[in-house]
Amino acid sequence: MNSCEKNCSCERCKPCNAPVSGVMKAIDKCNITPVQPSSIVENFVFNIQEGFVEADFFTLTLPSITLTGNQKVRLEVSSQVGALTTSGPTFYIEDIYLTLNRNALPLNTNAGTNVETRIFSSMVKVNPVDDQNFTTLITLLHVDNPGPGVYTYSVDVRNESQNIEDPFIISTIITATIYNA
Repeated sequence: MNSCEKNCSCERCKPCNAPVSGVMKAIDKCNITPVQPSSIVENFVFNIQEGFVEADFFTLTLPSITLTGNQKVRLEVSSQVGALTTSGPTFYIEDIYLTLNRNALPLNTNAGTNVETRIFSSMVKVNPVDDQNFTTLITLLHVDNPGPGVYTYSVDVRNESQNIEDPFIISTIITATIYNA
């Protein structure tokens, strides 16, 4: 493909006399269909969402994904997690994790650590008279390149906060986009 105004790839194009160098212009009508530039994104997008779960641990799993050749998977996870604080303690400790798994095992980075994210905040003050809800949005982004095969991705959501009652997971979304490397 060349920089012909018609975006063609025929041999009937020659440099035109335009002031910008490298601009091509067809001599006569070109009957070749323009070649569109290829996109690396193959538009294989898998998305699953789970609504309210009243628990401190939850796993959300995508359907199996088949990778061929030199494809990668871009994984995006977000979860909104919360809990009810009691009127007794004057503080709570927020401790929330997202851990990414491939084929039911924690996914590791090249350094050998788990692919996870954590939100930790200690001694968050609570009005000691009233019960209060807190909610937190936690996200994770990772690109995986496991090679050809069939893979199942999942995310573990853990709410290990302290001095709380009734931990809950408001929503969790995991999206996988397959693209050619």
